[in-house]
Amino acid sequence: MKNDTTKLLLGIEDEHIKIEKSSQKSDGAIRIFGRLDYQPKACPQCGVLNNRRIINYGWRETTVRLPQTLGNTVILKLKRRNFWCKDCHSTFLAQTTLVPKNCTISNLTRHDCLEKLQDSVSLKHIANELSTSDSFVGRQLMYAERDFQLNMHALPEIILMDEIKSTKSAQDSMSFEFMDGETHEFIDILSFRTINQLEKHFNRYDSTARGNVKIIVTDMNYTYPKLAKSVFPNAIVIIDKFHIINAINRAFNKTRIRLMKKFATSSREYRALKRYWKLLLVPTEQLDFENFHKWTNFSHLITATDVVNNLLSLDPELKQAYKVLNNVRTAIKNKDWNNYNAAFWNIKGCSEEMQSSLEMLETHHDEIHNTFIYHYTNGPLEGSNNKVKAIKRVSFGFRSFFRFRTRVLYTFKIHTKRALITK
Repeated sequence: MKNDTTKLLLGIEDEHIKIEKSSQKSDGAIRIFGRLDYQPKACPQCGVLNNRRIINYGWRETTVRLPQTLGNTVILKLKRRNFWCKDCHSTFLAQTTLVPKNCTISNLTRHDCLEKLQDSVSLKHIANELSTSDSFVGRQLMYAERDFQLNMHALPEIILMDEIKSTKSAQDSMSFEFMDGETHEFIDILSFRTINQLEKHFNRYDSTARGNVKIIVTDMNYTYPKLAKSVFPNAIVIIDKFHIINAINRAFNKTRIRLMKKFATSSREYRALKRYWKLLLVPTEQLDFENFHKWTNFSHLITATDVVNNLLSLDPELKQAYKVLNNVRTAIKNKDWNNYNAAFWNIKGCSEEMQSSLEMLETHHDEIHNTFIYHYTNGPLEGSNNKVKAIKRVSFGFRSFFRFRTRVLYTFKIHTKRALITK
């Protein structure tokens, strides 16, 4: 009964293993002593059946590293029966499903390793939890790479595209990544993002798969609309609305900073423009116009709306830029294409920064029109970037892009990972 309980706690399912005793020394490691003995059915060398042709040939002690128990390293000292074949005059050792042949790290430890690789932690952290080396954890990760081969016969109908900083060994300064826009399944990350290399990569997919792509969602990078025309014949491009609003916000902020520097740094106007920059970016309809508060750099109680009006009255150029900013944001929020176009009509007296941003938006007029028609955004892919950055940070960077890509795909492709850990 004690033997069965110990095996149950250690996760040992091989009925031929018998636990004899255990001990714990000053190093904290728990050492379990066991015995493996059975009658083999045939010789693994020559294949002869065991009709008294295979005899016992002594014992041999091996070490098996098991998963930690209560934070302690567990080592199984396993005495295995050695056999001798009378026909081929060779010896062989008793084998068990607990550990692969000629290995000392158990399958249970390998299973736990694959489970822990899904978390955003370093390989060394996983190695410490498993009482193994970080090189072993790295090998287990790279063994899984074969399960992430691309299917060149299928592409999703909606593709989200973006770029991210990966490793120094990548071909370009930024790496290209893409995701299924409907299932939000991370597809792949590439070490390059130039138009020529991306065309070569996607042309590896067959024409049916490329023709299946209907929508591409991206930022205002000039590369991806060109890619859609040359590689995906049936696809339209949608500009993510976050990048549209972000471009307008940056233009307004540049305007505010330039006008702020016209005042002396000790002046009330300078300090107010610098202090309440976030309040100027709040949509007009969300400003508090009812509750009065004491605001720094203002002598009396006023509302948030009054603060914004006071700041805008400092310069008509700032006021006009603020008006354009809110008109564009309101049009995007309400998906009002006519009002979005109207925001470009009356820009007289607008700042150079805002006019430059509006001209840039005009170059993507057709793609932005698609933004008002469809509801797809790059939000899921932008969110995955945070997890990718977390993987890089906890791993203190990657020297190899190949290993970095494998770790990212392993972390994101949940269904593939679950299939791996059951092997």
